[in-house]
Amino acid sequence: MSAGRGVSTRRAVVVALVAVSATSVALGLRARPTATSRAVVVTPVSTTPLWSARRVPQPVVDAVGAQRLQAALAADTAGVERCFAVDADGAGPVAAGDVDRPLAPGSTAKLLTAAAVLATLGPGFHFETRAVSAVASRGEVVDRLWFVGGGDPLLATPDYADLLAAQAVTRGDAVTPLAALADGIVAKGVRRIPGGIQGDDARYDRTRYLPAWPASYRTEPAIGPIGALTVNGGFASWKGKKVPAADPAVNAATELTRLLVERGVQVGGTPGASSAPANAVPLATVVSPALSDVIAELLASSDNLSAEMLTRELGARAVNGAAPGTTATGLQAIATKLTELGLPLTGLVLDDGSGLSHTDRVTCRTLLAAVALGSRPELRALHDGLAIAGTRGTLADEFHGTPLEGKLLAKTGTLAGVSALAGLVDIGRPVRFAVLLNGDFADERGRVLRNRAATDAARFPDAPPADVAVPPPATSSPSGR
Repeated sequence: MSAGRGVSTRRAVVVALVAVSATSVALGLRARPTATSRAVVVTPVSTTPLWSARRVPQPVVDAVGAQRLQAALAADTAGVERCFAVDADGAGPVAAGDVDRPLAPGSTAKLLTAAAVLATLGPGFHFETRAVSAVASRGEVVDRLWFVGGGDPLLATPDYADLLAAQAVTRGDAVTPLAALADGIVAKGVRRIPGGIQGDDARYDRTRYLPAWPASYRTEPAIGPIGALTVNGGFASWKGKKVPAADPAVNAATELTRLLVERGVQVGGTPGASSAPANAVPLATVVSPALSDVIAELLASSDNLSAEMLTRELGARAVNGAAPGTTATGLQAIATKLTELGLPLTGLVLDDGSGLSHTDRVTCRTLLAAVALGSRPELRALHDGLAIAGTRGTLADEFHGTPLEGKLLAKTGTLAGVSALAGLVDIGRPVRFAVLLNGDFADERGRVLRNRAATDAARFPDAPPADVAVPPPATSSPSGR
């Protein structure tokens, strides 16, 4: 149904219901009893006739509100390529504009990745990262140690974790403490590793940056290098401008070496990258937070690397570990899982799992359906992990002092010429919404437009409630005179 036809239908509903209400009022007036000659003491009772405007007013209020919302969204998103969709609890779709138009989604595409990963692995899944050796340790000595990546995107050294905690966007994000792995190695009695530490990231392929991305993503940078063993987001340094590591596996081995040296372990050789022996002996393991917390980090702070690593994890599982996980196999697994979940995928094009590519395409219908998945208990992390207006993640510094502060939960999406928002808000009437904007506009202009659209959706139905729109019947007073 087009937006225009929907508005016409709602107008007809309004006319019909108003006519019914007028008739019921007239019937109510005729039904008043006549006074009798005998004095009667009357107990005050406020009654509402069966056919009263007060018994069927909410569809009227919703229809008027839907018309207002449709007009507001059309006006506030005019002048750019756009789509929008809003559903309200108890009313269903209340506004729609080009809902099946595929547009670049920016980071709102992470909702699709998150949904597929949650549905595949389950919210209680944990990643494991291991330290292994070729043979059992000889007392305090391990000849060489391999640091084996299992796809955990949250591995962090204490100083990097402190950086995340100090920034508004990443404050509260879960991390997997690399120091815990170092402590585990020391607890095994290891005091010398003469052959040094090797990083093993063979679980995923070693394409660090995708062909669909501009070179600026590496130099700016928008994301660290992708790999199955990544520490500190794949950055070799982050004081001031972040510097991506040349090889994330070597960088990880370097960081673990540093932590072990700080704990008194003698580590020889030079950190490098190679695959662990097939029959390696485990020394220590560090386990990630639950996947629900990983998803919260992915969505709230819009972590591009987490999205790409999770995509490759699905790829690795799709081939049962017979080959390294790739972005291509991961994206196919995402599409398959979304189909199983019942999402409408017409027009869907995914060239990555993060939404960084300008060639990605998603419709507002698909995004709105992805938001709705969060109402399923097993996928609740899709709602719980969203950024919160004025409080958490990419919305921590927005909507302060507005009715939406603390009430709007959404996934943001921002690229050059792309601005998007999809989530839910409840400031009186719970609604789910999605808005995608593409065009030649600056980031700030796009942010203003998307936030205005969210504010429009939050106001629904933007009309007096039923008991205000239709006053209650008069209460008779006991007189008997």
